[in-house]
Amino acid sequence: LNGETISCGTAPTLPVLPGTATAIATGGPVPRGADAIVMVEHTQPVGHDAIEVRRAASPGQFVSYAGSDIARGEALLRAGAIVGSREIGMLAACGIAEVLVTRRPRVAILSTGDELVQPGEKLRPAAIYDTNGAIVTAAIAENGGDAAFLGAIADNEAMLEAAMRKALADSDILVLSGGTSKGAGDVSHRIIGRLGKPGIIAHGVALKPGKPLCLAVCDGKPVVILPGFPTSAMFTFHDMIVPVLRRMAGLPPRSDAKVAAKVPVRIASELGRTEFVMVSLVEGADGLIAYPSGKGSGAITSFAQADGFLKIEALADQLPAGSDAEVTLFTPHVREPDLVIVGSHCTGLDLVTAPLAHAGLVVRSIAVAVSAG
Repeated sequence: LNGETISCGTAPTLPVLPGTATAIATGGPVPRGADAIVMVEHTQPVGHDAIEVRRAASPGQFVSYAGSDIARGEALLRAGAIVGSREIGMLAACGIAEVLVTRRPRVAILSTGDELVQPGEKLRPAAIYDTNGAIVTAAIAENGGDAAFLGAIADNEAMLEAAMRKALADSDILVLSGGTSKGAGDVSHRIIGRLGKPGIIAHGVALKPGKPLCLAVCDGKPVVILPGFPTSAMFTFHDMIVPVLRRMAGLPPRSDAKVAAKVPVRIASELGRTEFVMVSLVEGADGLIAYPSGKGSGAITSFAQADGFLKIEALADQLPAGSDAEVTLFTPHVREPDLVIVGSHCTGLDLVTAPLAHAGLVVRSIAVAVSAG
């Protein structure tokens, strides 16, 4: 044995010549002349300065060669790669402390309406909780934006214009919800023309839900006014705003998971508007069955209770019963329920099915209209 022990971080000073060996810790630098490592468990001490090797050793055994992990000149990351914990670890292993990244776009969110109360506050008569502010803020963060919710502004044109001007000055994108229809209290779209050129690009789209969507550009910054109804707001947001937001954030387009399903009932549709219909999926004898939600565009619970949505083309006035449809999932995968209850809505079912849910079973109650015979 040579008269040194190599620890991690210690540079060897003695070469390993034929017939000699040097003790080394796992991860230590291999000294010159050595071409293999023998585990100490496969040796036997012979006196104080020698060992007996009990197993054959081959050149390169248990040696990690320089460049075997990352070679000089090798590409670590390419433009457009998302930097997460694994990528950060790889950069750190190469001694790289900083890299240039795409800045997350700053997105200001404003809700509008005299009737809005923020969650957690006391609900006064004739008021409703502001669901759009919370859900839009979360959706922006999920798609690469640096979201800043600025609260709800009453339907006062002067107050709203001041809030919109300040939000635009401090952000890259401004997203509002409500105030884009033709009612007396809908003032958001009237202010756009005063905030910068070119102003409104499109006001109203052939979608259902989501017709009142307003798209504008004010001095190079996108301004979006989403419909006030939550379902309308989220469909238009994901269909038209998310692709732009992800591109600005340097993220790839969303890759939505889709499944084939059969629609058991006829779904009427408005001719001339592409319609999105939320559905719940259950396992049938011949595959998945998609039950449409009967709730309107103001129902936020539809998102939580549905598995995805299907699309009815603008030139169709219905989707006949028994049609095969492509369902876009809200999440990458769907677990078919173990028990499905279809019938009139009954809150008592929650008490009955709660123990099953606690036991790990998926129970779904699909409320459909049932008429008395």
